[in-house]
Amino acid sequence: MRNFNFRNYGDNLLFALALAVLITAVFHFAGRRDNTPAVINIVFTQWWQEDIQGDFLQNLIAEFESLHEGIKVILNEKPYEELRQALFIPAAYDDENDGETPLFPGDVLALDPLWVPELFNRNAIESAESSFLSFINVLYFNIDILREAGFTRPPRTRSEFLTFARAIAARGGGPVLGLDASGSRGIYDTVYPWIWAAGARLINNGIPLATTPPIVQSLSFLASLNDEGLIAPHTLSSDSQNRLEDFISGRTAFMIAPTRYIGRVRERMGDQAFGITTIPALDNQTTLPFLATAGWTIGVNSASAHKEEASLFSAFLAGRAPLLLNNVRGAIPTAPGLDPFYSNIWEIALAGETAADFAGIAEEHKLEAVFREELSALFAGIATPAETAAAIQQRWLVVLRD
Repeated sequence: MRNFNFRNYGDNLLFALALAVLITAVFHFAGRRDNTPAVINIVFTQWWQEDIQGDFLQNLIAEFESLHEGIKVILNEKPYEELRQALFIPAAYDDENDGETPLFPGDVLALDPLWVPELFNRNAIESAESSFLSFINVLYFNIDILREAGFTRPPRTRSEFLTFARAIAARGGGPVLGLDASGSRGIYDTVYPWIWAAGARLINNGIPLATTPPIVQSLSFLASLNDEGLIAPHTLSSDSQNRLEDFISGRTAFMIAPTRYIGRVRERMGDQAFGITTIPALDNQTTLPFLATAGWTIGVNSASAHKEEASLFSAFLAGRAPLLLNNVRGAIPTAPGLDPFYSNIWEIALAGETAADFAGIAEEHKLEAVFREELSALFAGIATPAETAAAIQQRWLVVLRD
């Protein structure tokens, strides 16, 4: 009978057990690694943060991430004009990176609704939600400057505005109105509103209406302001930031701007130094004014590598539109509130109709460029208001037919 070596047997047994434990551990941890979802990062680029109260936007992102494990949203803030350039003039945007790898605007993009038709034409966006937040454009006025000129309320008509402006200028007030005809929304936000306030439409069903009497009268009114030196001199060569800064610093008594600027103006001027009102209408006007609006919407970038996740976040934000409405400074409220500024927005919105002349027109930026060029000729004294209107009409017809 062969002697059995218990020592060798024990050593072999211990080795087998250790090997089994090691194999089990490897498969265990490998299984854990395979079962843990990879985190997908999506970038949300927007210009909204300074207009949203507190940490509301960050809290919305945290809510989305809690509902969608494995998706992380990176919040990227970029000024409106920079984002526009990144989408429409990518070569200029890439210059910021010294010609290196092209910069990526983001997976989910804050969009101006005016951009959407052209971005779809360019296949730059995969999808876009309908506009879910709007601001109206109003006339901001400096209460102290008006009071010093002998006025206790803002002007209501064009003739009153001229009277106010002349009185302010006569006291050494200089230019009284800041416009912005050069920025990407400059004409839309500061010049078109005068026309819409006259109850006129610029385009109806794709047909330009630039030669109608209310539009010619509005151009004549603006030309008179310019001829008398009542419009800030950098109107055609600067941007909206100058217009805002001119008003806040007291260099101008009036400006037309979206109501989302209210929060910024209040922070610098306080609540007692300025007010907002409707844009002065034509004298003896009987038609309702149209209200210029600025909006927010969101879209999914066609260049995104994570379109499915980006679409989930886009839909999530759209579904939270009512909450956003209550947490964004200056948005059109759904009911009058206690804050006098937002109650005023409510009343102004009820008294007019929303201007939608350029809705769905992909060539809007071309139309605005034409208007800017012809307005420059008007302000330079090269053309009369009637000639300016006729030139705009003819050139707009060409753009819209192409």
